[in-house]
Amino acid sequence: MSPALEDEGLHPATEDVDWQESVYFAWRDAESGLGGNHRIGNEVNRGTANLWCGVYHEDGTRFRHNDEDLPLSHVEGLGLGAGPQRLFHDGERLRFVLDTDGCRMDLVLEGEVDSFSVSGADTFAGSKGSAGAIFSNNFHASCRAEGTVTLDGRTKKINAPAWRDHSWGVRHWDSFLSSRSFGGSFGDSLQFRYGSMVGANGSFFRQGSLTENGKKLEVASAAMLLHIDDDSLRCPSAEVEYRLVPEGTVHVRIRTIGGMLGVTRRRYGWESVGDVWVDGEPGGWGFLEANINPRDGHAPPAFALGEALVNGVINVEP
Repeated sequence: MSPALEDEGLHPATEDVDWQESVYFAWRDAESGLGGNHRIGNEVNRGTANLWCGVYHEDGTRFRHNDEDLPLSHVEGLGLGAGPQRLFHDGERLRFVLDTDGCRMDLVLEGEVDSFSVSGADTFAGSKGSAGAIFSNNFHASCRAEGTVTLDGRTKKINAPAWRDHSWGVRHWDSFLSSRSFGGSFGDSLQFRYGSMVGANGSFFRQGSLTENGKKLEVASAAMLLHIDDDSLRCPSAEVEYRLVPEGTVHVRIRTIGGMLGVTRRRYGWESVGDVWVDGEPGGWGFLEANINPRDGHAPPAFALGEALVNGVINVEP
């Protein structure tokens, strides 16, 4: 089942204060040296919105804009907005727009939806994942992003592989302690995903998937090895090993070009994009999300390398 065009917009909410609707978007354009992570969250029963925004150049130029408890406002067309960024369908095209000091973007997103599900609020409950609800409804898509990005006064044309999702339902941010998410593609032939989560009740969940030339491969198991920097926050690289049925393995490695901490309601997570090697061969891209959540989110980290907690444009060692 594929989502209707109306699913790009807001869905009817229950009365639960923790109902949220959000979109996530990640992209990497190797030719321009740029890439980025973006999230827009709307909490209709609180009347608030939140966002993560990170744009990186491999030379060390970074832009970050993270904010929450913003006044909720609706965008023109079907979509979501928060602060300076919007992901919406204008009636003809799906677009992502960012307009703020230090960084501007105007991209058209194209690509068929890969997966669509409507499931109960206990999707990740019990032994399969975290205690409580994370999301009830979700669709996601491998896609392409084309347009322009201006970072720190430099404008580049973008034609990039990308990935996006849209989820809606009740979300309890305190119901999981840590999580990891990884996805991307290798050329036009291979798409990969991985996710894991440790619940507040001590439960654990992980799953990986591979799609080659449009056909899903049967994955027996998958596991991630995450590389963490000296601040115990930044994750410059990671490796995922997929074990296939009946035999064989696929090894996927990402080295990030930049990242930031995405913060929402006691959740502190590393968001990044970078370049990917499959079985030692270069030629892919991916996004890496690692929610280590220091201090259980009760206070921000005391220190982060690369100023990953600072809004605005900065320059760091690549």
